[in-house]
Amino acid sequence: MNWNEKTEGQQVWYVVSRILLGLFGLVLLFGSFELVGAGERGVVLNLGAVQDRIMGEGLNFKVPFYQKVKTLDVKTHKHEVSTLAYSKDIQTVNSTIALNYHLDPQTVNKLWQEIGKDYETRIIDPSVQEAVKVVTANFTAQNLIEQRTQVREDIKGEL
Repeated sequence: MNWNEKTEGQQVWYVVSRILLGLFGLVLLFGSFELVGAGERGVVLNLGAVQDRIMGEGLNFKVPFYQKVKTLDVKTHKHEVSTLAYSKDIQTVNSTIALNYHLDPQTVNKLWQEIGKDYETRIIDPSVQEAVKVVTANFTAQNLIEQRTQVREDIKGEL
C-alpha cells in the first residue's frame, strides 16, 4: 500500500508516529552525553548506585535513562568557619578561620557515596571548630595574641 492508497487517518497516524519516533531518537542522542566543566569531575550513578567510573573534563558518554551524573568541583576553594573557644585562662575567643582546600579528583565518587554534597558542613566545619578549641585551650588570651604564628601552625597540625 503506497501513500496515495492510505486513508486520511492512516496518513495522519503515519506522520505523528514518525515525529514521535524522531523526538525519541533526539532524546536518546542528547541524553547519551554529559558535559563536565573545567575543574570538575562527574560521579556516575547507575540507577542511583555510585560507580567506580569518574568522568573527567569535557564531553563524556553515558547510558540515557540508566545513568545520571553528579558533578563536583575539584578546584581550590576558600571556606570560612566561625568558632567560639576558650583560652587557658578561660577567656572567650571568637575566631574566623579561613581554610583553602580542594577535593581529590580520583576519589570524588567515594566522597559522594559516603558523605554527599554537604561535606563542608558535615566534615570541614566540625573538624576546624574542634582543632581551634583544642589549640586555643593551650594558650592564655595574651599568648594567643603574642604567638599568632605558633597558634596558626598548631591549628594546621591539629587539622
